[in-house]
Amino acid sequence: MIGWREDNVELRQIDCFLAVATDLHFGKAARRLSLAQSSVSEAIRSLEHEVGGQLLVRTSRHVQLTSLGEKFRLGVEPAALVLRATMDDCRKTALGQASRLRIGFLGGGLYELTLPFVRHLRNKFHIDVEWVELSLLDQFEAVAVGKVDAAICRLPLSHDGLVQCTVLLEEKKKLVVPAGHRLSDRELIDPEELALETLPTLPDNHQLGAWAAIHFPDHTPSGRPIARGPVVTTIRECLAVVESGEAVVIVGARAEHYYSNPRIRFVEIGVPPVATALVRRRADRRRAIQDLEECSRDVAAGLVDTVVH
Repeated sequence: MIGWREDNVELRQIDCFLAVATDLHFGKAARRLSLAQSSVSEAIRSLEHEVGGQLLVRTSRHVQLTSLGEKFRLGVEPAALVLRATMDDCRKTALGQASRLRIGFLGGGLYELTLPFVRHLRNKFHIDVEWVELSLLDQFEAVAVGKVDAAICRLPLSHDGLVQCTVLLEEKKKLVVPAGHRLSDRELIDPEELALETLPTLPDNHQLGAWAAIHFPDHTPSGRPIARGPVVTTIRECLAVVESGEAVVIVGARAEHYYSNPRIRFVEIGVPPVATALVRRRADRRRAIQDLEECSRDVAAGLVDTVVH
């Protein structure tokens, strides 16, 4: 293995290190890996010996990464995920099975493009899809940590380890309000009206940065503050707090058809449109992922029959 001192590092040691680096707890990591805690500890000691420095600081009360451990994790985690995925792909090929990708989605995903996308991916590239619904909080992290191979995400992208592919669709934004709300009969809402409203709030520990600022703004375009309401983690939770009268929420226009409900209204709001794109790990250049990207380009270019037969 190129780059490892004495070529003695094993994938099992990497798995143990990444599990502890994620959980910051040896016992939890051992249970997740179905190993004895002593085996996990020994694997990491051996890894630290090969690397030549301490990766973790462990006391009776807590575990934390050293600066060397942080650097090591950033370097090996993407490679380990791709290696695991590649091994799985190759096993399926050896068994004569079609490739299968886990693709995350948020809300309605690709809406009317979902079936054409799946059909084209299967017919042209012989790849099956397992859809995984994601929350507002893990839509990017799920790709980064390997929970899914890629995801259909609303932009902007908020994760350094990921890249966005071709934009698949773009849509106007709508403000969702309760039926009978003061804005429910408007044709177009001035975003400055949000200064008189309450928007849902994401949990304090979210790390969505620019994404949260666009989709859950805390001020209007002119800088007026917007009141913060109930904490939400999913699109359905957002709509529930609207229906209860606790808040209003900004969504893509297609959501109106997907989440139709007589107790809420969708009204266009004068803010920039939202784009949706396929997002993948930066280091993942497997053939199946390249095929997935090509499929998304075909769909974006209108080369796929979008009529559902």
